Formats: sequence, structure tokens, C-alpha cells
Amino acid sequence: MKDKAAKAGRFNVVDVAAVVLIVLVALLAVWRMASPKDSETQRTVHMTYRVLVEGAAADMYENAKAHLPSDLMASGVILDGQILSVERQDHLVVGPDGQWVSDPHHVDLIFTVENTSVTGDVLMSKVGEQEIRIGRKDYTLKTEYIEFHNTIILDVIWDIQEPEA
Repeated sequence: MKDKAAKAGRFNVVDVAAVVLIVLVALLAVWRMASPKDSETQRTVHMTYRVLVEGAAADMYENAKAHLPSDLMASGVILDGQILSVERQDHLVVGPDGQWVSDPHHVDLIFTVENTSVTGDVLMSKVGEQEIRIGRKDYTLKTEYIEFHNTIILDVIWDIQEPEA
């Protein structure tokens, strides 16, 4: 009986290994949480980009032009960017004879937009939560007065300001 009671209070090799492993995992977790994070370099990115709206109603050109320049917005928040200008182009459709003709009821609009944002080591061209990538076809262009969905980013000019060392 005494032997069983004495063995009950002792640790065997497996118990010791398990306790050591638990202690090491706990120390690693505390060290990871307490150690300073690697701070990435913050760079300011100034972007000028053009956005195509295909097949807008013909009167949208004058309506949009009347509200420019206008600050960009998303989710009810004004962003650090603005639509500077808009250009009008004919919207072409295939006519009954198979030739391209101008649609009198629709136009293509090209908006010029500027934005300034901050990015880290990797260039993340973002306006609010939307990424700006050439060729993107699902961009939403929105201000307090106008909003277009499923627009196309035509081109982007990046001006990246490197931080001083």
C-alpha cells in the first residue's frame, strides 16, 4: 500500500516531458506577445488614375461635371482624394449593318482622380478599402454627389515618396 501511495506523488519521464513542453510553449507565447513588432517603413503614395464608366446615360456627363472637383468617399467617410475632371466620349454600338455607330442615348465617361495614401514596404495602392489596379473592372467611384459601379481603372501614375533615413 505504501508503494502505491509513494508512486502516486512522483512524476514519470512522460509527465516531466509534458510539463517542460507546456512551460516552453507558454514562454514562447509570452515572448512573442511582449517582443516589439517589426515596424515596416511607412511611405506616402500620391496616385493619379483614370476611371472609365461605359455606357452611362447621356445626361450623366453634364450632371457629373457640375459636381467636380469632388472629394472621394466610402462608407460615409470622406477620403483623402478627389475626382478632378471628367471627359466625354461617344459610346459605340454595333449598328444594323454590322458597323460601329455612336449611341445617341449613352456616353463613355473618363474621370481623372487623385489620391494620397500611406503604404508599407509593399506598395498597396488603396483608396479607402479598394485597391487601385490597372484593368480592375469592379471599382466603385463614389463622391457625395455621384456614384458609379463596375467601372474600369484605365491607368495609374504612382508618385512614391520614400521616407528619410
